[in-house]
Amino acid sequence: MTSKKSWLNKLLLLLNILVIIALIISYFAPITDPTRNWLPSLMGLIFPVLFIINCLFIIIWIFRWKYFFLFSAITLLFGWNMFFRSVAFNGEKPVGAYDDALKVLSYNVRLFDQYKWTGNQNYFTRNSIFSLIENEDADIVCFQEFFHGNEKSFPTVEPFVDAQKAKYHHIDYVLSRGNNKNFGIATFSHYPIVNTGEIHFEGAHANSGIYTDILFRSDTIRIFNLHLESVRFSKHDYQFVSEYLDPGTYSGSGSRIILSKLKNAFIKRSNQASVIAGYIEKSPYPVIVCGDFNDTPASFAYRTICKNLNDTFLEIGHGVGSTYAGNLPFLRIDYLLHSDRLEPYHFEIQKVAYSDHYPISCFFKIK
Repeated sequence: MTSKKSWLNKLLLLLNILVIIALIISYFAPITDPTRNWLPSLMGLIFPVLFIINCLFIIIWIFRWKYFFLFSAITLLFGWNMFFRSVAFNGEKPVGAYDDALKVLSYNVRLFDQYKWTGNQNYFTRNSIFSLIENEDADIVCFQEFFHGNEKSFPTVEPFVDAQKAKYHHIDYVLSRGNNKNFGIATFSHYPIVNTGEIHFEGAHANSGIYTDILFRSDTIRIFNLHLESVRFSKHDYQFVSEYLDPGTYSGSGSRIILSKLKNAFIKRSNQASVIAGYIEKSPYPVIVCGDFNDTPASFAYRTICKNLNDTFLEIGHGVGSTYAGNLPFLRIDYLLHSDRLEPYHFEIQKVAYSDHYPISCFFKIK
């Protein structure tokens, strides 16, 4: 009996050490360019899982009366700041603070379910999203994975303008098929648009960025709307991940394909983030940066874009900041960032199931 217990302790300790090593590698993800080494980026992607597993090992060792819990405890202490990029405990500011503030909403709408991922209800999804945004009464609405057809085939621009009374819009279609299928990124505004620009990434087919200068009262604010490189997992890839623990369905080729897709996405987002950071740095106006980064706060892309900017969720959000509604939990990959000249109020994540992302919103005042 003692021998079995000893072997179990050794096995648990070995697993614990492996998870600790993986967690330590994840700490280097924000400062390691994936073009040079993409392993930290991979570990950073699953940082919340590694963090939780180490917490479980602490509990296990305490119950087994072993000092080994110190190994995970000390490792977690070094990564405490990274943990609090995904969880926030801020209090609410008073409602009166929103008076005369600019409300910005960002939402990856997954083409308004144009390809019927959730069943034959694309018009239902489009109209539900429009109703949600109408109730939110946002001044600026930024869509990623935007889709627009013609008047007879799933229009979205005119119905949205009519429903929201958003007089101004800036749309960049990065891909068109025929005369009635247009894919891209869009920013709608209640305030006048005085200048626009597009950010096209080398080698990207469906990912891009735009910036839109709006006249808010007597000030100009530059709104960046971004959609960084997607991993492009297929339905088969997700099925492989869900069945990974089943020895009968394990496929070495499947794991290689997934790792290859992750590696390519990390590298492309690294280059895209550097391009975006250059645009942000050159902006003559205070900026609000929003969009789907397809990467977590424990990533090189996030750190590159967030340089000299503030993250509204970390400042005024609360709870778990998960914005991805897909099969992978705990992922915060949608953001609202801002310059120091802007003060945020009331950050919110709407947990609605119209897309594989949740919409996020925040009020901003010019200091």
